[in-house]
Amino acid sequence: MKPNIINEIKTLEVKIGKRLFQEAKLQEIKRPPSPLQAKILKYILDHKEEVVCGKDLENYLHVSKATISEVLMAMEKSAIIKRISIPDDARAKRIVLTDTSLERFQELEKNFQSINEELLHGVSEKELACFLNVLQKMKNNI
Repeated sequence: MKPNIINEIKTLEVKIGKRLFQEAKLQEIKRPPSPLQAKILKYILDHKEEVVCGKDLENYLHVSKATISEVLMAMEKSAIIKRISIPDDARAKRIVLTDTSLERFQELEKNFQSINEELLHGVSEKELACFLNVLQKMKNNI
């Protein structure tokens, strides 16, 4: 009998989300970001030298335009991000962290690194390479 890969991947994603919330509580962040907001924040932090737009997030996170729009509106309402007009494209908006959220969520980057290290504990380079290869094949299959 083949293992239920979908269930295993979803379980891992849920566990990662819970760990992110635990870390946010330890840092006394009163309103921790949702798992999707955390991924968006991570992407913005990783690409802070670039112009990040909603389309970039749609492509990276593989979610719909409506989902990104809804999450970004909530993040903007909470003053986590702000959207700035791009001179070359009237419809596109650059997404940046606000000054207060940048300070507040810089620890998030450390949390991601810490959890990543936790996930990789006891995993050899060879096992990791094999795992990443299999994940890539699965993504290509869909």
